[in-house]
Amino acid sequence: MEQPGVFQLTLLRAFGLSKAYRDVFLLKDIQGYTLAEIAAILGISIDTALVRLKRARREIGHWDDSDATEGAR
Repeated sequence: MEQPGVFQLTLLRAFGLSKAYRDVFLLKDIQGYTLAEIAAILGISIDTALVRLKRARREIGHWDDSDATEGAR
């Protein structure tokens, strides 16, 4: 059996997150939505979406947050 790749490991870790963090992470980093779109979809503020994304990335140990502010303002 093959070992999972980086993408698969990232998804497995994402499913271990709380629903709030997981939703934002999957919408942004996997599906490519902007933070403004995510905020509208989930009914939260852009700032809340940004905080959740940063926390999700930190918990997963994935990517730096240099692009996290894209579309936030």
